[in-house]
Amino acid sequence: MDIKDFKGAIFDLDGTLLDSMHIWHDVDEEFFRRRNLNVTPEYIEIIKNMHLKAAAEYTKEKYNIKESIDEIVNEWLDLCTQGYLNSVPLKPGVYEYLKSLYEKGVKMAFATASERQVCEGVLKKHGIFDFFSNFAYVSEINIGKTEPDIYLLAAERIGVPAEECIVFEDIIEGICGAKKGNFTVCGVFDKSSENDTAKIKRVADYYINSFEELL
Repeated sequence: MDIKDFKGAIFDLDGTLLDSMHIWHDVDEEFFRRRNLNVTPEYIEIIKNMHLKAAAEYTKEKYNIKESIDEIVNEWLDLCTQGYLNSVPLKPGVYEYLKSLYEKGVKMAFATASERQVCEGVLKKHGIFDFFSNFAYVSEINIGKTEPDIYLLAAERIGVPAEECIVFEDIIEGICGAKKGNFTVCGVFDKSSENDTAKIKRVADYYINSFEELL
């Protein structure tokens, strides 16, 4: 499928549409700082594709955190929500590209591991929320982006079969997951996944450094 010829488009948010990957690092740093603990690269790698509850369960067990799972999740959500509203911009060309698809009648959804209360506010702030016909959250299905389920759910909700949809993703795990679902996939550069660029280019059907390339 040509990158300019599709009926449905599914977008990851963090690192794809939003320049937000630093927020999760900031949240982890603050959460651990409050407990006199240190964030390790191994920890970040393990939790990066988990939904919040699974990450909280892992964190509580590994570090013997006294708070409950719900309390950990709520603390993360509070930190994230403020961070998203105050310091997360759109990536270059995002608004213009989404607007162009919307005006052409392309059905769009976002598929994200973020939580509703965290991301919807920043999408509305930047004026892109209404471009989307629907959305899908990993927390709804409890299956990470290494599998196609979240993208298939998003496609179902916009009423477009996978074969007629394109998925935009910045992480190799999500790109591989979407490919399992028979989607055309466009990899999107983000500094946080820069080390995986060569693999992303091999697996994805297309690759862009910026949405400005598609305008």
